[in-house]
Amino acid sequence: MGKFISLAVAALLLCLSCTTGTDGDGNGYDQTTVLGTLNMFTDVWNSGDVDAYEGLLDEENFTFHFDPADVWGDVPAFWGYDEEIQTYRNLFSQVGASNVSAQLDLSDVSEPEEGADTCALDDIPYLLYVYLPDLDAVLKAVGRLDLQLEKRGREWVVTEWTDYSIVHLPGIYEVSWGGLKGYFMGGDDE
Repeated sequence: MGKFISLAVAALLLCLSCTTGTDGDGNGYDQTTVLGTLNMFTDVWNSGDVDAYEGLLDEENFTFHFDPADVWGDVPAFWGYDEEIQTYRNLFSQVGASNVSAQLDLSDVSEPEEGADTCALDDIPYLLYVYLPDLDAVLKAVGRLDLQLEKRGREWVVTEWTDYSIVHLPGIYEVSWGGLKGYFMGGDDE
């Protein structure tokens, strides 16, 4: 009987080690799949989990490209990993996780062919709301993004993110995800 219990515990531990979650509550997505990684990406943008977000981006090669309409003033055309993580920290330290809602439409995303080490995803629609308690205002970002992912060991990480706003009327656009990020960029706000 003890042998069967040991085998059951070992099997359970093996199954648990195959998934990675953002909050340890058992709903963990598998970062060894592209869809699992993207679901984790959405979760960390809804939870403000800095450690989990750091693990989803390639620390050495990550680049975020702003929508050209957002590049003005201090907002650059692109930035790297350190600026991305600092801006993420700033956003969540200023507004709190309960004031951020991110959604990605992953209905058209499929896994790359077996053995692939890179994956390019284009035109993923998104919707992002950020409530600013100090101003009692809601910022809404509607757009699409392109992502490049690469396999690191067994896990997929984001290496490149290109952001685009959606044009609704000629000459008028809603703010993009990058436009919202530009609002929170800067020094250490911890």
